[in-house]
Amino acid sequence: MKPTPETAIRWLRQAEHDLTIAQNHRKQGDYSDACFMAEQASQKTLKAFLMAKGQRSVPIHSVAQLAERCADIDPDFKKLIAAGRILDQYYIPTRYPDALAPPAVPFESYTEEQAQRAVKATESIYGLVAKKVNPPKKP
Repeated sequence: MKPTPETAIRWLRQAEHDLTIAQNHRKQGDYSDACFMAEQASQKTLKAFLMAKGQRSVPIHSVAQLAERCADIDPDFKKLIAAGRILDQYYIPTRYPDALAPPAVPFESYTEEQAQRAVKATESIYGLVAKKVNPPKKP
């Protein structure tokens, strides 16, 4: 069964929530958490677009691969692939100490600049998808 338009909106709403959390973590100085939540928001945002285009299941967890799949549908997404590669680096290492070389731990290893870039990239991804999934209503 194809997803309904409401399915995509639900994914986009969750992505917006995750983006808000990423923005708040960045402001609070929790940079690893900001990077991770930005990555999560980007994944959900791109999945919302794919669902809006009728894809039922999207078992991909790479933002870059999701952006590539979206670009196959709409070339506007090509510009997001590079940002996706950066965001992909925040999926696992931001959470697990064994993903980093000892003695590093994630919450001490990420910078304000990384968090700012991650959040900014996610805001761009979200903005593009929101326009395409929720086009303005014609008067």
